[in-house]
Amino acid sequence: MPEYLKALHERFTTASPEATRTKRERDKILARLRGQLGKSQRVLLLHLLDLEDDLRDQTSLDSFVSGIRLSRGIEQELSELPPYSFDDENEEQARQKGDDSPCRKNS
Repeated sequence: MPEYLKALHERFTTASPEATRTKRERDKILARLRGQLGKSQRVLLLHLLDLEDDLRDQTSLDSFVSGIRLSRGIEQELSELPPYSFDDENEEQARQKGDDSPCRKNS
């Protein structure tokens, strides 16, 4: 992924208060588990948490990039001259259906 997209993501992404509370709760539970688990189990647990963090970060970045792509697509649609019109498209479809109609008068 281009580095500038990662930099933009970091600049414009902020943690919600709910995310901050959830992280605090996770850290409390992790601290309790550390006291109850053996060393090999702690290593596995920490590895799992690292993988989840990596996955969450990548998903967040992918979502951000998708939003950027969407905004570029919208900008391209809005910059078309003449701008796209649902009404014009519906009228064109109605004209095409009328031309294809099997009920034509014979002269």
